[in-house]
Amino acid sequence: MTTIAVVTTSIVVLLVAVAIYTDVRWGKIFNYLTGPAIVLGLVINSLSGIDGFLRSIQGIGLALGLFLISSLLGRILGGGDIKLLIAIGALQGPLFLAWTICGTAIIGGILGVIIALRHGILVEKLKTLFATCYMRVTFQVPMEMEDNKATEPRLPYAIAIGLGAIATIARLQLHIL
Repeated sequence: MTTIAVVTTSIVVLLVAVAIYTDVRWGKIFNYLTGPAIVLGLVINSLSGIDGFLRSIQGIGLALGLFLISSLLGRILGGGDIKLLIAIGALQGPLFLAWTICGTAIIGGILGVIIALRHGILVEKLKTLFATCYMRVTFQVPMEMEDNKATEPRLPYAIAIGLGAIATIARLQLHIL
C-alpha cells in the first residue's frame, strides 16, 4: 500500500470508530467529525495528483447518489449516516465505497433482524415492510419511515457502516476476506 493509502485507511478506521461511539452514545454522527474528514480526503488524495482528486470526487458522488435514492424512497438513512458515507468516499474512492455499501447493507440487515428478534417485533416489522413496499410499487405512495424514537428499539447505523468499512479494508487492502 502507498503512504497515501495507509493514511486514508487509518483515517477511515478512526472515523468509523468515533462515529460508532457518537451514534451509540448520542444517536448522532456529528458534522464536526464528517466535515473535516471529507476535506481531508480531498486534500490527501489530491497529493497523488488529479487522479486522486477525481477518485475522491467520484466517491463523494456515489455517496450523494445513494442519498438521492434514499430520499426518493423515503428517509431510509439519516443525514449523519450519509455524511459518514460521503467522508468514506472522499477518503477511499468509489470502489471502496461501493464495497462498503454492500457490506453495510448485509451487516445492517443482520443487526436489524437480531434486534427485532430480541424485542419480539420481527413479524410485525416484516408485515409493515411488505405493506409499505406494496403501496410504494402499486400506488406510488412515498415510503413512510416511522420516527418512534421513544418506543421502538434503535439501530445506530454507524455500527453497520463501520463494520462494512472494516470488512472492505480486510477484503480490498489486506486481502483477508
